[in-house]
Amino acid sequence: MRSGNRDGSRERGFSMLELSVVLGIIIIIFGIAIGAFQPAIQSAKYDAGMRQVLDLLRQAREYSLANRRYVQVTFPVVASADGPQYEVVITELNTFLTPNGGAVNPVLSTTPIQFPEQFYVYPGYVDTPDGYGNSGAIVFGGTVGGPAAGMVFQSDGELVSAATLQPINGTVFLGVPGNPQSVRAITVLGSTGRVRGWKGADARWFQF
Repeated sequence: MRSGNRDGSRERGFSMLELSVVLGIIIIIFGIAIGAFQPAIQSAKYDAGMRQVLDLLRQAREYSLANRRYVQVTFPVVASADGPQYEVVITELNTFLTPNGGAVNPVLSTTPIQFPEQFYVYPGYVDTPDGYGNSGAIVFGGTVGGPAAGMVFQSDGELVSAATLQPINGTVFLGVPGNPQSVRAITVLGSTGRVRGWKGADARWFQF
């Protein structure tokens, strides 16, 4: 009889108290893990916004090279019900080839950048090592927002002023106000069309 009782005790399993303790420990560990990975998750979001702008600029250049067209790049901020929308717009400029008129300039893409990144120069950061200017979030040819006539990639891959067709360098700064972890930048070397990404940390820049 005693042997039978002992066997029954062994088969009883965990009590509710034991299960509650184990479940509580699992929840605590899970919470700690989420907290530890949260900065990495946020950083990946900011990287995605930077990579998006970088890839769009490279795509505009590649399209210009492949199709032997002038391709304009603009960075509008559009009002919406949810607040400002930061975009990259790529347009094929056929009027450059037929200056007498009649040509159509199709918009190749209009892409909102990854939320919550925006065009923004974070306070306390100097210019990127490329040194193309940081007087505004968008600086091309030393001018905030770029030349009045715009900037275009031409068929040899150069980024040039639409007015003079001379190469211009430029930078697009990204970030979120109040969040130093969000600081990113993309630079373009006009004479070659080379596009590079930069990541900010501790008020310094590191090539991405």
